[in-house]
Amino acid sequence: MKEATIAEGEGQNAVVVTFTEDGAVVFYALTVKAVQAGDSARLIIKIGGEIQAAVVVMGAMEGDQVQISVSPDDNAQELVDLIHKG
Repeated sequence: MKEATIAEGEGQNAVVVTFTEDGAVVFYALTVKAVQAGDSARLIIKIGGEIQAAVVVMGAMEGDQVQISVSPDDNAQELVDLIHKG
């Protein structure tokens, strides 16, 4: 991971994660495998030792950024802090 920042707008909090070049390659490969595994497959996003999301991947995700939506009940800054801690 290269950086994680808060992206806020229109009442929806989100965290934007920017990957290094190597990280983007790994994330792309994981999303390809998730798509190939079928509709019942989930990509687990684990941060700070806890599962933050289990998402259905509709298509392989290219690029170096991913946006993770944060529930209005959760604190986006806390998620960013967890990501930075590794």
